Amino acid sequence: MAIIVMILLVGMISFVTNLASPMGDVLKNQFDVANWMGTLGVFANFIAYACMGIPAGIILRRKGYKFTSLLAVTVGFIGVGIQFLSGYAESFTVYVAGAFVAGFSMCLLNIVVNPMLNTLGGGGNKGNQLIQLGGSLNSIGGTIAPILLGYLIGGKVEAATVSDAAPAMIIAMSIFALAFVIILFTKIPEPHMETAEEKAARKAGNKA
Repeated sequence: MAIIVMILLVGMISFVTNLASPMGDVLKNQFDVANWMGTLGVFANFIAYACMGIPAGIILRRKGYKFTSLLAVTVGFIGVGIQFLSGYAESFTVYVAGAFVAGFSMCLLNIVVNPMLNTLGGGGNKGNQLIQLGGSLNSIGGTIAPILLGYLIGGKVEAATVSDAAPAMIIAMSIFALAFVIILFTKIPEPHMETAEEKAARKAGNKA
């Protein structure tokens, strides 16, 4: 289950990131803002990457895979939740703030999912195969996001609102919530945090 959830989270990185671009047209029409302001959702998402890149690496090194992945899905839930609420608050600023918070989550996930998938797969060929599978789902998630949004708004972006995209955001929040529960109750190996004695014991156990 942990492997399945991590693969889904790889897809969520692309899904949430690629949802921001078509949502820019929705924001532009709903709030009657300039073109450059419509792209602020995308811009906020990637600015979060720039702000969180180094801190995320430090968190992973000091706290490990489990803590970092739990933090990532929690922040992702909050970020998408803020975007979800912005539709009902009818606030452009709230939506952009949510995109910024969601960007923190995407940065954390980008750092932790591949090494964690490799570790859960036991490393070697199986670990690499899981990473490749996650990469395939990542591409699928990026393709689905604009198609799903187009379906939800009925292809009429001029009359669309942020609340029309609520089902897509609910799906994202549900996956984040499910991921949190499963990761919380799953024992995650932390080989990069092991002492020399722990590594020796683990290798001896594997040989046995």
